[in-house]
This record gives sequence, C-alpha cells and structure tokens, in this order.
Amino acid sequence: MFAPTATSSGTAFVPSSRLGRERLRTYRVLAAARVLMALMLLGWLVLLPMLQARPHDVGEPTHDLGYWVALLYVVLTALSLWWSFFRADGLAWQVLIAIAVDLLAFSTLQFTAGYPAREFSLIYALPVLAAGIYGTLSLTLFVAALVTLILLSGAAWAMMGGVAAAEQRMLNAAFVGIAYFAVAVLTWQLSQRLARQEARAAASESIARRQMALNQRVIEAQRDGVMVVDQNMVLEALNPAAQHLLDLPWSDAVTARWLGGRKALRDLPAAEIVRKEVERMAIDGEDELEVQVRTPSERKLLLRLSKLEDLPGGAGYLIVLQDLREIDARIQQEKLAAMGRLVASVAHEIRNPLGAIGQANQLAREYAADPVQLERLHHLIGQNVERINRTVEDVLELGRTAPRDIGLMHCAPLMRELHAEFDQPDQGRVGLFIQDDAAQIRFDALHLRRVLVNLLSNARRYASNQPRSIEIRQLGAGRVREIQVSNDGPLIDAELRAQLFEPFRTTSSRGVGLGLYISHELCLRNGARLVYRIEREGTPQARGAFVIQIAPGPEA
Repeated sequence: MFAPTATSSGTAFVPSSRLGRERLRTYRVLAAARVLMALMLLGWLVLLPMLQARPHDVGEPTHDLGYWVALLYVVLTALSLWWSFFRADGLAWQVLIAIAVDLLAFSTLQFTAGYPAREFSLIYALPVLAAGIYGTLSLTLFVAALVTLILLSGAAWAMMGGVAAAEQRMLNAAFVGIAYFAVAVLTWQLSQRLARQEARAAASESIARRQMALNQRVIEAQRDGVMVVDQNMVLEALNPAAQHLLDLPWSDAVTARWLGGRKALRDLPAAEIVRKEVERMAIDGEDELEVQVRTPSERKLLLRLSKLEDLPGGAGYLIVLQDLREIDARIQQEKLAAMGRLVASVAHEIRNPLGAIGQANQLAREYAADPVQLERLHHLIGQNVERINRTVEDVLELGRTAPRDIGLMHCAPLMRELHAEFDQPDQGRVGLFIQDDAAQIRFDALHLRRVLVNLLSNARRYASNQPRSIEIRQLGAGRVREIQVSNDGPLIDAELRAQLFEPFRTTSSRGVGLGLYISHELCLRNGARLVYRIEREGTPQARGAFVIQIAPGPEA
C-alpha cells in the first residue's frame, strides 16, 4: 500500500537522475525532519517568551500571527509526509513545493513572530539541503542566495528600526549566508557523486539480474541433473533433471526450487545417497569426486561432485547427476554409427579389388595359352589381394590396444631397412638422415614399423619423382627426439589439418581413411605424438612433414 507505484519524472530544476526509490526514502526522512522542525518551532514560539524577558529595544511583537504561521507550517509538513507515503509520482514537484513552503514559512516567521524567530536563523538549513540533494546546481545556488538575501533583509530591517547591535546582526547574517553557500555546494557535489554511484549500481544490478536469469534458464535446460548445497547440506539450487533422476516428490522439489524453502538433504530420503557421498568427500578432504551410485528406485547414476571455494557465505558443493543408462545408450549409438561407417568403407574398399580379381580370373581362361598375359593377370590378382589384405589389417589394428613390447631399441637399422624398401625402383627418390646411429627409442618395434610404413606410403603417393623428394630424418643424440617423414607434394590446407587424424578421413580414392588415424593412435599408445607441420613455410621450398615426437623418458 505504501510502496511507490512508479518512478517520478524530473523537471528542469530537479533532474530525473536525482529521483528514484532510494531518493524517495531519503525524501521521507527529510519530510519527517520538517515535521519535527515545525513542532520545535511552534514549541519555541510558545515557551521562549514565558521563560525569557523581552528586550527593551524591541517593539511589541506580533506573536499571534507567528503562532498561526507555525501551526500552519506543522499542518503542511505533516501533509507532505503523508503524501510521500501514498504517492511516488510527482516527487520532483513535492521537493520544489517543500522548498518553497519552507522558505515562505521561515521568512514569514522571521518578520512576524518577534524576537524568538529572528534568532533562529539556522532553520534555513532544511531547504538548502533539499535543493542540494535533489536539485540542479542552479537551483541549489538560487536557494542559497535567496536564504542569504532573507537573512540580510532581516538585519537591514533591524538597522532601519534602530535596533541596538544591528551592525553585528548584519555581519552575522553575511557569515551565515556564506556558510549556506558552502553547505549547498558541498551537498550538491556529494549528491552528484551519489547519483553516479546509484546509476552504476542500477546498471550492475540489471546486468546481475539478467545474468542470474540466464544462468537459471541454462540450468533448467540442462539434461544432466544439477544441484548445489552449502556446507550444511542444505539445497541452494536444483533443476528439473535432478528432480527427475532422484525421483523427488513434486512438493519437495517445488519447495527447494521456487518457494525458498531451502530443504536439507537429510529431509529428502530420495537424495540420501547424494548426501552420503558429499559427506564422504568432505571427510576425505577431496575437491572432486566421481562415483557411480544407485537410487532407491534402482536407477544407476554417475555422480560428479566438486567443491566450490571462495563463495560469499562459505563454501558449497556442485553436484552433477547423469543417468548411466542414457550414457550407455549414447555410447552404443556412437559405436553402431562408427561401425556402420567402417562397414560401408570396408565394403567399398574390398568391392573394387574383388571386381578386378573376378575380371582377371575370367581373362585368364581366354589367355590360358599366352604366358605373358597370364603373368600380367597373376600380378594384377596379387596386387588386389594385397590391397584387400592391407584393408583387413587396418581394421584389425583398430582392435589392438596396448603395445606388445615397449622397450628401448636402436632405431637406425629399421630406418635403413625402410629406406632401402621404399627407395625402389627409383633410387635416390628417398633421402635418409640419421643424426646418431646409436640413438635409442622407447617404442614397440612392430608399432613403429607400422607407423613409418603408413607415413612413407602416403609420402610416395603424393611426392614427385625428383631426387630426395621424400626425406626420412632421425634427430636426437643418445635418445631419439624426433622422426620426420616429409615430401615435396602438395601441402595440406589449413582447414583440413584439424581432421587429419580422424578415422575415415581420406582424399584418396584408394584408401579407407584409417592409415593416419591408426598411426596417431599407435604413437599415443607408446607415449609419443604424431603431428603435421610445414617446413620452410612461405617459401618455394616449403614441404609438408609428419613428425613423430618422442616424449623424454628415463634413461636405461
């Protein structure tokens, strides 16, 4: 009933930046102070003449008019206070009217209420402060100047009436006017700073509320269950997915999520397993925990717990719940999809050589009497059988996991063997550089050979026939640091480099897209990395190179 319904609009003298809910509360305090001041003035005018004799140099004062003015001022200030609680709109006009009423009432009392009111010059502080808090600098200076003129006019009136010590009253009025100017300017500057701070606070509050709303929407939309509890195991956040996974009753979920009930986990039997894991995590002093649990309804959940430090009000715990059945189903779907792609690729890869073998078999009957043609057909059948066998080996390699024999070995003999094999029939096409013949490498021998064969096969497919168009480099003294296989073929585009080591990615019509993927996986299993980089990039001599980077290991 007493809450403001709208924000007041400003005027030319009271800008809207000085108004708002906080300023309305301040104005109510000011209005209450005006009521108190009015009552004090009325009491002052009533009691002081009874307690103090009137000076001989003062004529008969018009006390009755002063009493009525003070009584009317009490009524007006009470109405202003009452109005501020019932109407928030028009606050700017309320301020201006209050300043005008104060100035009019105080100046009237000064000239009509006799001796007591003439000595009460500090009562003008209220309109000066109101102008400084709510008004522009022009209004603030105008009110301070008007108050100073009123005080000086009172002193001048006393001088014209021949009142003793009138010069001293004139000097006092001048000093009080200067003080009012200083107070007015200081109040206005402080109000300006407060207005800027309120604007920044309002903007920050708007951003914070928007962020909180966005966070709530994100949490509500999460498919995984999300819960947050404080150190006392009291719920601070809960999304619908967590309610569903824990089978929480609707009433408990509503209380915990929207009604601010702050349900404790001990009051939610369905969340008992969560409470036990959080308490165990706190006792063990762990910051993160991942565990599989089973709910009373026999639902298997993956529980991820994280401790939230440095939160206002103390630490808390973030709880993420995932349904293992859904995870298993997604994994199974991904496996089936991958298997489908693999089967399709393998079928496509095998169909072509099988067709070539069948055609060669038919031609062999026609050229049974021609040894030369039979030899050519036998060679063609052998090539396609080798191609099928290579495809099958690639697929079987995907099922092999750990290295069979990961120990230190000399790498140079294998490098020379592969150099001699791939340097045929065009000798000189493959270059070899070995920094240290005695260098050793910790790698499974069969895996290393398979990786290098894949890399050299790719290089031979894309390199030119120029001498040293393919280069094999072994770098490292004592321990092998890198093995590089580079060629002068076309460089791989930047957008394709991120997909180099993904399965079934190939630009060759004769490949299934598993060679680089298998090579990458074999390197990882042996603690190494396979990367692609460009040597002498930006020059005509730029070459693409696949590099096996060997992680430094303990000495033998």
